[in-house]
This record gives sequence, structure tokens and C-alpha cells, in this order.
Amino acid sequence: MDRNEWEPGHRVAYNCGAWERARHQAHLLVAWYDERDGGLGPRMSPRFSTDPGARVKWPWGSTRHDTLGLLLWRAACDRGILVDQVLLADALRYCAPGAEPLDTGPMPEAARTAGIGVGSAASVAGIRHVLQAHVEAGLPRPRPAGVRLTLGYRVRESRATPDWDLGDWPTPLRQARQAMGRADDLRERGTWKPTDHERSTGARIGHGLEQPARPAAASGHPAPSWLERASRLTATADMLTAAADTLLGAGRDDASPLVTVLGTTADACARLKADTEETGRLWAAEAPREPSDRAAWEVAWELSHVPGALLEQTEETEHLVRALAVFLWVLAVR
Repeated sequence: MDRNEWEPGHRVAYNCGAWERARHQAHLLVAWYDERDGGLGPRMSPRFSTDPGARVKWPWGSTRHDTLGLLLWRAACDRGILVDQVLLADALRYCAPGAEPLDTGPMPEAARTAGIGVGSAASVAGIRHVLQAHVEAGLPRPRPAGVRLTLGYRVRESRATPDWDLGDWPTPLRQARQAMGRADDLRERGTWKPTDHERSTGARIGHGLEQPARPAAASGHPAPSWLERASRLTATADMLTAAADTLLGAGRDDASPLVTVLGTTADACARLKADTEETGRLWAAEAPREPSDRAAWEVAWELSHVPGALLEQTEETEHLVRALAVFLWVLAVR
């Protein structure tokens, strides 16, 4: 990427500058590591806790994600690539013993004023173990052969891995299914008597959920791409939220079981929003106008941008939406 296009390229792909993007992604990498290192997730490999690198007293105003963000920014700047395209294994060379300290080379002005010590040899040594932990992270679903572990891929992978706070997507799915079960039980016992408005609302939403995402022939694929599937789920979240708000505004002082079902399912679907918006911008920025074999290119692009954990989250959320469609159909006919 031409030097003059580097910073504007980040604004197109990520809707923010290179330093802001690097710092945001670094914050997620550090948060993932800290949750495990603090005993809230699966145990780290012993060497990560016994050999964390040089101990650094972080100055006021200076944090590890500032230094890690600077490292990622520098790796992208040196190669003329977008921050999310940085290979994590290659970025480790900036942490190697004897490597030139980051603060002796190019730095964004915001990093220079972030705090004393950012980019120093000691601060870089202090975040080596964080980066190494991501490079060697164990996964419940192995990555496909040939997938290169870029920063963007790893962040999407960790965000969809259900063993830390930001990846805890199974919880909202479970809450939505429990809400459906309670609503069914209350209706059968006569404690909840759905109104005509609730039944008609459920029938309308259920009919919309049954519509196919798109004709299979539209792209030459037998099934829609991940981006289209995830986009439909985030649109479903908006639709369910609007329907729940309408029901709440229909004169009821308390949330009916149907409002709870719609709200919890919307929350589960909305967990895909950040990854969907991010991947959509990347698709728009990277997709060639006339690839010789578009179908093959789409498959390869998706393989390198959509981790297995994110596919699993999408599949489980689709199962939840199908369960909601059945729940609404029963509500409409009984």
C-alpha cells in the first residue's frame, strides 16, 4: 500500500485511523489474556505465568495496550499494510531480545504522549507474553490448514470463543431458550393469556423469519455466505427489538412473556453486530470488482476472515431463531 494511502485506507476499512485501530485491537488482546491469567478462564500454559518477560512498573497514563498497540501499528507501518493484516507471529520479532526499541523509530504523535515508557525496551518486553499467548492459543475448533493468523482474524476468533467475558455468546442464547420455555409453561397453565395483538404480532414476525435469506442461484453457492447470514441475524435483532418496544407501548405496564422472548432473542442475535459490521467494511474495501472466479474467491476470502468459532456462534444463533419461529407459530394457532 502506498504510504499516502496507508492512513486513509484504515479509515475506509475500519472507520478510524491506524493508531486508534491498533490501540483498540490491542486492548482486546490484553483483556483476553488478563482474564485467563487471572484464573477466570482455562489455565494458561505454565510458562506464560512463570516467565512473563521483564517486569515493568507501568507509569501513570501508560498501559500495556498502549505499548502493544504501538507494536501492532509499527508492524503495519513497516510493511505498508492495514493493522488487521499484521501476522501475529511476525509481530513477535519486535519483542525479540536485542530488537530496536519501538520508541526509537516512527511513532504516531498520540503514542508519544500516551505515557512515559511506551515503546521502550522494557515496556515491549513486558507485553511479549501477551502476544505469544495469542499466537499459541489452544482452540476448541482447529483453524483450517493454510489460514494465516492475522491480528483481525485472531480478534474475531477470540471474540467468538465462549470461554471469556466478551465471547460469552452461549449465555444470551440460553436465556432466550429459557424465556421461551417459561412462556410456554405460563400459557399452558393459563397464567399468561396472549392478547390478539400479541398473537398477530407473533404470526407476522414468524412469517418473516421463515423467508429464505436469498435464492441459492444468486451467487452460485448452494448456501448464503457468512456475511449475508450474519447480516440477516443482526437485522433480525433490530426487528425483534422494534416489535418488543411496540408491544411495551401497547398499554401494558409490565413486560409480557412474549416481550421477554423477543428481547432475549434480539440480544443473542445482536452479539454478531460488531463482527458483521467490521467484516462488511473489509469486504467492501477488499473485494475485487471482477474476479475471474467469484465463487472460488468468496470461499477463499471467507476462510481467511471468518474463524471457526464465529461460524459456530452464527450456526447456534440460527438454530435459536428457528426455535423462535416454531414458538411464534404455536403462539399464533393456540
